[in-house]
Amino acid sequence: MIIAKFIEKSGSGKIVEIVKVAETVGFSTERGWIFICFDFERSKRKQHTFKWVKASEAKFEWVREFVE
Repeated sequence: MIIAKFIEKSGSGKIVEIVKVAETVGFSTERGWIFICFDFERSKRKQHTFKWVKASEAKFEWVREFVE
């Protein structure tokens, strides 16, 4: 599992899970996307806790591999 501290536009940080990195996605012609889970601590995740973010707009303070 890859976790990271995601820096939001407001400047605050949130610990997230990076679920997937994709060059292309079906809903956009732009390239470079990251699929992020904003609530990975819960065992029963809901769809609204996942979000596709453009890689060019994503800012991370740190990224680490988490071994359970």
